[in-house]
Amino acid sequence: MAQADEWNVGFNILQVSDPELDYDIDVAVWYPTLERAKAETVGPATLNVARGARPITSTHGLILISHGFSGSFLGHNDTAQFLARQGFVVATPTHPDLPGLKSGKPAFDPLVVRPRHLRLISDRLLNHPQFKAGFLQPRVGVIGYSLGGYTALAASGVQPDPSGLTAYCSAVINDALLCSPEATQRFATIADQLPQQKIDQLAAIVLLAPAYGPLFSEQSLAELDIPVRLFSAEKDQELDNRYNAQHFEKFLGNTSANEVIKDAGHFVFMAPCPEALKHAVPFLCEDSKNVDRVSVHQKLNETIGHFFARVFGQQKTDA
Repeated sequence: MAQADEWNVGFNILQVSDPELDYDIDVAVWYPTLERAKAETVGPATLNVARGARPITSTHGLILISHGFSGSFLGHNDTAQFLARQGFVVATPTHPDLPGLKSGKPAFDPLVVRPRHLRLISDRLLNHPQFKAGFLQPRVGVIGYSLGGYTALAASGVQPDPSGLTAYCSAVINDALLCSPEATQRFATIADQLPQQKIDQLAAIVLLAPAYGPLFSEQSLAELDIPVRLFSAEKDQELDNRYNAQHFEKFLGNTSANEVIKDAGHFVFMAPCPEALKHAVPFLCEDSKNVDRVSVHQKLNETIGHFFARVFGQQKTDA
């Protein structure tokens, strides 16, 4: 695997069309380049990137990063930049979660459209004239955080099934996300719109505090036949780990042990916050006094990079 910081980070924003719903998805693409990077302000973040640069001629493969509910393509920008410096092409979409839910239309529901969007983005990047020649083999990985964890699993061919919620909600009555009357109506409406949207070239996934565990049965998880890395937050204030991370750890046949970030909350997996974001949305940025998010991400990014390099064959990257 190329060493961190060997390459500079190229950056571009593409629009990927969803022909079924007639709208475009904004996708940031991060990739290794020899061209000089400079400070660029994108939203609340300052990035050290070479916008519009040419990619190197041989890359390790494609990594897709799926953010949590109502996030953006910047939510995991440090991980995207780290992997690009390692020689990967990384695509981070902004999923249209809120518009999808507010539409009231099952076809626009995030649980329905997100897996398809990853497949569309994968197809676009693997065949993009700027990147296609650099993929010596069309290998794809997905990193999914929170709702993005659901997205990664569904894109792996694991079939979500709301029928299991009946037993779950009889035992866990205070889960508003899955068991409220509104949730029950939502799942009844979208149940027949949850087909598999498998990415054929998908070689491995990373799950960060994955959500919607009760939608995945023991049998469906056991059938997943690609490597998985799983991380969770010890003091996750948004998800009950018993029915999410621990559920996945128990039933995913190809996962390593659940790596728990001690004392951390749910949002520790998002990129360390710039000052503007700390003031605008402080709850996303506040960690326990025992947690240094920058240090957590240094280790996390290195672990993820080594994982994908191993799965993808640790192929040497040439300029």
